[in-house]
Parts: sequence; C-alpha cells; structure tokens
Amino acid sequence: MKFKEILESAILAPSGDNCQPWQFAIHDNHIDIFNLPALDTSLYNYRQRASLVAHGALIENILIASSALGYKAKLTILPDRLNPDLVATIELEESEAGNEPLFPFISRRSSNRKLYKPLPLAGEQRQCLINSSSAVGSGTIRLLENDGERRAIAQVIGMNDRLVFENRHLHSFLFEHIRWSDEEARQTRDGLDIRTLELAPLDALAFRLFKNYSLLQTLNFFGVSKLVAKNAEKLAVSASALGIVTVDGDSDGDFLTGGRLVQRVWLEATRLGLSFQPMTGITFLMQRVGEGETGLLSQEQVMLIRDTRRKLSDAFKLTSETVVLMFRVGHNSSPSALSLRQPLESRVNTILE
Repeated sequence: MKFKEILESAILAPSGDNCQPWQFAIHDNHIDIFNLPALDTSLYNYRQRASLVAHGALIENILIASSALGYKAKLTILPDRLNPDLVATIELEESEAGNEPLFPFISRRSSNRKLYKPLPLAGEQRQCLINSSSAVGSGTIRLLENDGERRAIAQVIGMNDRLVFENRHLHSFLFEHIRWSDEEARQTRDGLDIRTLELAPLDALAFRLFKNYSLLQTLNFFGVSKLVAKNAEKLAVSASALGIVTVDGDSDGDFLTGGRLVQRVWLEATRLGLSFQPMTGITFLMQRVGEGETGLLSQEQVMLIRDTRRKLSDAFKLTSETVVLMFRVGHNSSPSALSLRQPLESRVNTILE
C-alpha cells in the first residue's frame, strides 16, 4: 500500500491559520482520520466546524491521490459515535490507476492574498468552477461577477478583517499563529508565514505594532480597524469573482462534504491558472450568532455580524443553505510564500515504509 504517498498529498489540505488539526492511524488497508480539537481553539472554529471543513479537504486529497496511485477508496465518515474525534475511515483496495486531472495540482494549490488584476473570468473557467460540485455529489458553488454585487460582498469580507482587530479572542489567535521570519516558519512548520499576507513594507511594520492589543485598541479609536476593513474590501473587489460554497444542512457530515467541495473548487481554480483566496472566518461567526452563542462577542459585534449575514443572503439569494466558505478568485502571479506542513511522521501512529 502506498500509504505514505497518499498521506503526503492528504496533509497539503488547507486548515484554519494552518493549524493542521489531523492525526492518522493505519491498520491493515484502512486509514483512520482523527480530529485534534486542541490545535484549533479559534473563536471561528464553532463546534469544530472549521476543522471539519479542513478534514473534508484532506479527505478529498486522499480520494484523488489514491485513485491516481492505483487504489479504489471506500469512505466512511464519522464512523464511531463513541469516539467523536474519529472523523472518517478510508478503506483502500488495489485497482487500476484512475484519470485524476486534479492530482498534480494538490501540491500547487495555495492562498494568494495579492491584489488581483482587473480581468474577467473566461466562460470555460466560470463553468469549470461552478461544475466542481458534480464530482462531490452535493453542495453548490455560486459566483458573483457583477461590479455592484461584488462590492456588496466585499463589505462582508471587510467586516471579517475588522472584527479580527476589534475582538480580543480573534486577535490573540491570529497573532499567536503568525510566523515572523522564514526561520520561525521552518522551525514550527505551522501557522502563517508573514510573507503569505502579502503586506507592503509599511503595512508589515504596522502589523507588528498591532500585535499589542492594548495599543491596537487605542489605534482603533482613530479608525485603524475600519481602515483594515477598507483594504480587505479593496482586495475583494479586485477579484474576477467572489464566490461561496454551500451545503444543504449543518450536520458534521455536511461540513465534511463542504470541505471536500472547497478543496475541489480550489484545485480546479489552480488547474485553470487562477489565483484563489478563502475568506471563511465570518461565515462561522454568522453560524455562532445565529445559534445564540454570543458570549465572547460584544453586542455591537453581534449586530454587525447579523447585518453582514443579511447582506450575504441578499446578494446570493440564499434561503436555508449553510455557507461553508467565501472566496475570491482571479488573475495574478504566484504568492510570495507558501505555508509549510508538519512532517507526516509526526501525525501517523504507524511507521510508514
């Protein structure tokens, strides 16, 4: 069994602030996938839903890689109610290698936070992105390309960045996961390399000052958090399209499916030569507020989140769907740096050969 090759592809999946909340157990021809809740304690990770999305993306990588390497994979999600951290089990059976056009792009997928070029999507690109859901079998991809519609959603995206600078819990988690140098990024092999934020030199200097939350609160009195939101809006509007991934329900299984679809559309964008950036935190805050879990948010923040939820629903004409992820997609050069991953051996309790 080519467990190592398959799992090396698996761990290239995205996760919130690159926390990589997964662990594997190998037995016979099975891969058990476990969630590690202690690795992502962000306010965004409401009911571990952000981690479930990350695991869904990881599962999609496994399914693609196993097929490309000559295995038929049988997926069983959330297989053991007595072990809530056991996310899924995948049974592998030797088979003929399948035609997996997305397999080469697992290692090339990246978040690109640059300002995008003002170019529209080609018709084929648009259709390929929307059709990504067909391979997963459920969920939808929706895109907005009209300038007015994109500006409305850009305000939602801007609110996400504003709240990071106005909520102590969101702020602390982000800055705990910033890696301030290449040496630190290579030493920890997790978190966000500061270069991936694509900050201009003066912005990078200011960002270091923002690590001090007391100082930031003072600066927010003069409108710094709102300026951060405006910059995020500018980046969003530069995209060729703003999109969402939705699923029909809000069960743990639905979020795993949503994660699979997130990875599928992201890999498709990579195959098409497009830049892609996920913008998902605010969607989990919407779920938190919608279900009455507002204890770590101020009343003003709750009102702002409710308002952004209305804007998102109106723009995409949502009814009862659950939004798993927002994203922007467009045209630009490669990102300045890539997030690193923990060594596979540190996440597997069986020696791989």
